Amino acid sequence: MGTEEKVSTEAEERSEVRERFPFAGELELPDELEGWEEMYPEYFQFELSEDRAEYERDRFWFWDKKDTTEPLMPWDMTISAQAWQIAMAQNTSRVFAIPPSMSVDIRVVAGYAYFSGIKVEDEELLKERSQIFKERSEYYYDNYDALYNGVWLPAVKDIGTEIRSLEVPDQLPEYVPGAVITEGKGQSDQTVDVIRSYNRLTELALEGWQRHFEFLYLAYLAYMQFTETSRQLFPDISDDAIGKMVSAVEADVFRPDQELNRLAEKALELGGDVPEILTSDRTPEEKIETLRNDEQGREFMDLFDEVKDPWFYMTYGDGFHSYKGSWIEDLEAPFDHLESKIDRLESGEELGRDFDKLQAERDEVVDEYRRYLGPDEREEFDHAYETCMTVYEYAENHQFWIENWLHTIIFGKMREFGQFLVNHDLLDDPEDVFLFNRFEVAELLEEACESWALGKGAFVSSRWKDRAADRREVFEAAKEWDPSPALGEPPEEVTDPLMQMLWGITTEKVNNWLNIESETGDETVLEGFGSSSGQVEGRARVVENSENIDDLEEGEILVAPLTNPAWAPVFPRAEGAVTDDGGITSHAAIVCREYGLPAVTGTGHATSLIETGDKVRLDGETGEVEILEKAA
Repeated sequence: MGTEEKVSTEAEERSEVRERFPFAGELELPDELEGWEEMYPEYFQFELSEDRAEYERDRFWFWDKKDTTEPLMPWDMTISAQAWQIAMAQNTSRVFAIPPSMSVDIRVVAGYAYFSGIKVEDEELLKERSQIFKERSEYYYDNYDALYNGVWLPAVKDIGTEIRSLEVPDQLPEYVPGAVITEGKGQSDQTVDVIRSYNRLTELALEGWQRHFEFLYLAYLAYMQFTETSRQLFPDISDDAIGKMVSAVEADVFRPDQELNRLAEKALELGGDVPEILTSDRTPEEKIETLRNDEQGREFMDLFDEVKDPWFYMTYGDGFHSYKGSWIEDLEAPFDHLESKIDRLESGEELGRDFDKLQAERDEVVDEYRRYLGPDEREEFDHAYETCMTVYEYAENHQFWIENWLHTIIFGKMREFGQFLVNHDLLDDPEDVFLFNRFEVAELLEEACESWALGKGAFVSSRWKDRAADRREVFEAAKEWDPSPALGEPPEEVTDPLMQMLWGITTEKVNNWLNIESETGDETVLEGFGSSSGQVEGRARVVENSENIDDLEEGEILVAPLTNPAWAPVFPRAEGAVTDDGGITSHAAIVCREYGLPAVTGTGHATSLIETGDKVRLDGETGEVEILEKAA
């Protein structure tokens, strides 16, 4: 009996007992996706062997919709699944030894990532890991400021600076410089430099992701510990009340929006032609040129140039997709936001979060709960709260510095390698370099050097161009495919705290997915996490990706797979937000609390069941979303 038959028979027997999701081998992919497997590293593919298939089918896998709402291009996996598999897994398994969570295993189907949490169940191992975790986490919590500001942030900036400094020639020279002879350089160092620079880029990209996870789970675990402490002391406390107590976060991820506010206010302060230029129909490039030729405009541009690096290094997506681009590469979004902000200022509105009000409301909630506690309980509460507030900013800060700033620099450098390959006639478009995984790009660059070494007029194969064209078609088909929310047999109960907090995966959520998949569930009511309090009714605006975020109109309820930091400037238009993915510590939850928007996160299927124009009601405390009326 073959692997497929054997495992399928076992699966059928289990499915009679308990409903489940399809296994990876049972997925029905469209014909257009044929050949997707060759685009991605072998490790991340399901069912490569009989023993591996048995291991995988004995586990529950969920679609990481938070990070792969759209498929990952092959090279982009370098700073996503490939980096995650090592950096994320080792952080919980071998660095901090988080007691109940060993690690996360990752697979990919047609560019979409699936995760499976690996728990620790051995009691002796739990005790061993608990002691290691206690010692190591306490050191980080006690020394967070020195470690973050004194070590972490400078190290991340150094990584970005070194990547920028890597030299990538437009193409190799017709003849090597004479210094190769006169200085005894050993023939040509240009070819070696190209290969060395690419290798160093991938090393630095992976190093950046080692930094990404350095504090991340500690921040979430501090939140979790505060949540558990609060629930022990106040059994009826809501997620929303806990969320309010950790709001008013001064995180770097909000700085791009704050800097846009400062620029809009500066434009009105300068007056003259500056506001008119910024709100005109000119392109960003035309606006910049016109402003630089105007006295007040030059002063505005001085501030603009000051803030754009680093704060305009915001990706148009979630930071994991090279094809999304960024503000610094395409200034359309920041100038659109400036136009909107100037209009709002001229209408008498105030911009941004009312931070003082948020802080006062937060402190009021904290004080109210503390009043009900005795001295010992208050000490326990205060310790958990202070630890959480000390490190919680990292939950948002890392998004800016790694997923946006650093990734923008990495993708920009990769485009230089893409142009090099175009100039050596191996590719037609610099963007095609992302259609090959990082091991294939190394091969491509070496082939460019080999062809150059053969001399002028040497044969250059067209197979890479042909392969790129084929892969482009497959990748576009992957964008249209709707992956299964999960694979395999679901657990009786989801107990992993990180799965619950980061991805919003709960027992109820999984059962809801099964109901939707089998078409037995109520399609007018969705349940998720009440992530930001308030009840609101309104017309929905479904935004599947960043390209459509500007379609959001004043007073609409934003419905999206998830949100990302680049959307912050449009949040004031929304009355509320609903997301498919994410728990109470997701970016959508945090941002909505900061902007005072009612929000329900982690509904699972909101973007599938709700259409633009539907009238919906959401309750940011209970986590319920109801479709009241379908669009005409």
